[in-house]
Amino acid sequence: MLRQLGRPHTGALSARAIASQRSLTLPVSPPQSQSGRRAGSISTAAVKLNAMGSISTGSLRSEVTELFRAALAAAYPSIATEPFVAATNDPKFGDYQCNNAMALFGKLKGTEGAPKAPRDVGTAIRNALPASDLVAETSLAGPGFINLRVSKEYLAKRVGELLKDGVSTLAPRLPYKRVVVDFSSPNVAKEMHVGHLRSTIIGDTIARTLEFCGVDVVRLNHIGDWGTQFGRLIMYMSEMRDGGLNATQDEDVADLQVLYK
Repeated sequence: MLRQLGRPHTGALSARAIASQRSLTLPVSPPQSQSGRRAGSISTAAVKLNAMGSISTGSLRSEVTELFRAALAAAYPSIATEPFVAATNDPKFGDYQCNNAMALFGKLKGTEGAPKAPRDVGTAIRNALPASDLVAETSLAGPGFINLRVSKEYLAKRVGELLKDGVSTLAPRLPYKRVVVDFSSPNVAKEMHVGHLRSTIIGDTIARTLEFCGVDVVRLNHIGDWGTQFGRLIMYMSEMRDGGLNATQDEDVADLQVLYK
C-alpha cells in the first residue's frame, strides 16, 4: 500500500508519482505469487530515490561530480548531459576520472565548430573546471579522459570535520521530511516464510538508512484483512471440525493453514 501522509489514500501510487511532495511512502512488501498471495521481495519503488530530486550526498565523489557538471555546462551549454565520474583504475593517474568526452564528441559531430577529436572535448571540459580547494591537479589521458587528484589538504580538512562532527556529516540530505516504509506485512492467518524475513530485513535497513539521512521515518506493518481471515477459520472450525469450537485438541499455525486453504 502506498499512502501519502495528510491526504486520503489514492490507491497504488508509485514513489515517482509523489516525488514532488515532502512526504513519501516506500513499499517493501512481498510481490504477488501465482496464487495471488504475496510471496516476499522488495518493491522497485524503494530503489528510485536517486531519480526523484536533487540529493546532496556529502561525499567526495559527489563534490567532484558537481565540479564537472559546472565544467560541462560552461564548455558545452547547448548540450544537457550528466557528468560520468568514476574512481580511477590506477591511483597513479589520480583519484577520479570524468569520462564524458567520447560521448559528447559523438553528439557534437557534424555541428558547426565541432571539435576534431574526443581529446579536444576533454581539453575544453578540463579548462572549464571551476577553481576549487578540492582539486590538487588534473591531467588528460587517452581520448579525452580527465583525471583529477584530490588535494591532501582538503582531505585532511574533511577528515577533521568527520572526527569533530561525526559520521552523520557524510549522510545524504534527501528532499523529504517524512517517509513511510511499508514492509514485512505477513498474512497472520498463514505461516511465515523466508520471504517475510527478507522483506523485514530489507525494509528495516531502508528505514535505518533514511533515518541516518535525517528523515522522519514511519514504519508501517500492514497485516492484511485479518478479521475476514480469522472469521473464515472460526466458521470452518465450528462447522467442519469434530467437536467444533469445543474440541479439546490444540491447533498450530500449520493446522490452521490447512483449514484456511
